[in-house]
Amino acid sequence: MAEALSPEKTSAEESFLSQPNSDAQGQLTAAVDELLDQLQGKFDNVSKEVFGKLDDMTRRLDELEASMAGSANEAASATSAK
Repeated sequence: MAEALSPEKTSAEESFLSQPNSDAQGQLTAAVDELLDQLQGKFDNVSKEVFGKLDDMTRRLDELEASMAGSANEAASATSAK
């Protein structure tokens, strides 16, 4: 007959199980650091794209304002010349 296993753990088993596996913890830390680095890189790229598009929109709006001001000046001078 097989011996019945005691549900109680020895102190050596408890201390072994309670200690975190430093290798697995190190791998997890490395994986999380790598993921954070990837996310930071993606965020930086998206930020650069957004700021580039904002700069382009600003330039285009400035050109539109200048064009509208020029048209308004031409219209004003045309009506005053009549």
